[in-house]
Amino acid sequence: MDKPTKQLFLTVLASILTFSVSADNIISGAPSWSIPKRGVVIDSTEKIHDTNTRLFEIEGSSQRYSQQQIDDKFSAPDWFPKQHEKMPTTVKFGKKPKVWACASCHLASGSGHPESASLAGLDSQYLQTQMNAFADDSRLDYSGHMNRMAKELTKAEIKEISDWFSALTPRKVTQVIETTQVPKTYVDETRMRLVTQPNIMESIGNRIIEVPDNLSEVKKRHPDSRFISYVPKGSIKRGESIVNTGNGKTVPCASCHGTDLAGSTIAPSLVGNFASYTVRQLHGFKGGSRKGGKSVMMLGVVNALTDQDIVDISAYLSALPERN
Repeated sequence: MDKPTKQLFLTVLASILTFSVSADNIISGAPSWSIPKRGVVIDSTEKIHDTNTRLFEIEGSSQRYSQQQIDDKFSAPDWFPKQHEKMPTTVKFGKKPKVWACASCHLASGSGHPESASLAGLDSQYLQTQMNAFADDSRLDYSGHMNRMAKELTKAEIKEISDWFSALTPRKVTQVIETTQVPKTYVDETRMRLVTQPNIMESIGNRIIEVPDNLSEVKKRHPDSRFISYVPKGSIKRGESIVNTGNGKTVPCASCHGTDLAGSTIAPSLVGNFASYTVRQLHGFKGGSRKGGKSVMMLGVVNALTDQDIVDISAYLSALPERN
């Protein structure tokens, strides 16, 4: 292979690898604000994304990590290792070269971030079913990452991961605020939504905007990272009505998800996840990108829901207290 041909080959290969890492799947009907594409690098005077060896701390923890260690997808930071059972190898370190450490995105608490999901306390069998759906592409992850990684895991590894997250205690990490105006935001290179500087306000419209309450703590992957969920005025009350009665468009959610919406033998808990995640899932059912398992039960449930209904339902569920 001559030099020009070799250079072209390497360029094409690099492009393919880059695409595979940042690939996005289409969630039909889902609004763009709910499926954040990889954005821009943070430009901050606080140098939150510092790449030197300076060690960071968080209150109450004896652990110390550099930002490089915190961002290492194959070694998730564990600020409070005594607060949970020992992490399975895949949760802590992943499975090179394609499987990231589960806790690097979903955190050592299982609480996750708006661009991922909260897994703590969910039924293990439910989690295993979802992982298998990612593996066979019957359920599409908007970023493509879960589909890529699930294919690399054995049934035993999936069960071990699911059992561990299922045993964690769910935590309330969102403050839901109804408003007509929200800070203008952008999406960074990790798909996290951040407030622009200087702070500029804009209309919320029919959106849900979720941003870190304390960016520094979130970037350290604090297990109790807190977020503010801005939702439209009146959405919580409207969502409560749909969830509890169906409003003639659907069935009451408690009929499958339990009277407290904390899950049943046939359906998972609806409480405790990020509102933008719920928006993605409801559109996934409606648009057909989320299949597998018992998802067929949701098809008739979501068909008549409008975009506003989905926002309202998601706002209400996010405002509920954590699962017991």
